[in-house]
Amino acid sequence: MDPAVLNWPCGEDPFLLRIGELEALDDLTAEGVLDLRWRLAQGAHRGSLAYAPVKVREVIACLRLGLIGAGMDRATAERKSRQAFEEGDIGALNLIAFTILSNAFAGKEHDPVGEAQAGR
Repeated sequence: MDPAVLNWPCGEDPFLLRIGELEALDDLTAEGVLDLRWRLAQGAHRGSLAYAPVKVREVIACLRLGLIGAGMDRATAERKSRQAFEEGDIGALNLIAFTILSNAFAGKEHDPVGEAQAGR
């Protein structure tokens, strides 16, 4: 899976949640990453992702782990994720977290859905 290169309050960086980062984020959330993605999506139904029923620490953890998964060192990822919260808009950060999680669960290019040719 390729990282998602996203433009966010701290510039333009690649984000990727591999299995280790997903498990770490699972441990940091009450109901796991699939529930976190669902809760982030609920903000859109409430009028804005700024009103998603998530905790700030969940969003910051998703950003930090996404940066680490794409290859950034831990200290820089921690600094940039906190800086983004201080300088950015929570609605935009929620959307970025939703995008990072969605990318982690997207189909893999090497294993497309369906079959190229019907079996006999």
